Amino acid sequence: MRYFNKVCAGIDWFNEKAAKVSAWAIVVLILTIVYEVISRYMFNSPTIWSYEMSYFLSSFLIMMAMAYTLQTKNHVNIDIIYNKLSRKMQLILSIIFTLLFFFPMWFLIVKQMIPNTIKSFTIGERSSYGSWLPLIWPFKAWILLGLIMLLLQGFIEFLRDIIRLFKGDDKV
Repeated sequence: MRYFNKVCAGIDWFNEKAAKVSAWAIVVLILTIVYEVISRYMFNSPTIWSYEMSYFLSSFLIMMAMAYTLQTKNHVNIDIIYNKLSRKMQLILSIIFTLLFFFPMWFLIVKQMIPNTIKSFTIGERSSYGSWLPLIWPFKAWILLGLIMLLLQGFIEFLRDIIRLFKGDDKV
């Protein structure tokens, strides 16, 4: 159990740090959008790169925060129903839905993203917009990393729920 807790703590720590560090990218995102608005409306000179940067940065923020959001129990839940259930029933539902929906969906997405990311890196895939033509593989790589982080966090949350169900909430 001690080893399990250390592994869980390590994954929790990594996901928390990744989310908090990536949150600083929002400053760059805001500056990019402000630059685009000024360029477009004050100087009548819109840019293509700012559009690409905004979706690159937005995807980075989302992907690096998904696992931490799961860790802190902030993903969408139907609270009006869920909160009326006993703690034991909440854990049972969490385990069932994790097995039925979470693992199959995210595993299949990760399985698809691995060869997609490798191919993108191998061929040097670039964006097809404008003249900037940035590389696409870093974009796909952080999506894959975020998905793996989410899958790992989901796995430890699943194991924690099982332990909580059988040993009580205070045991994990």
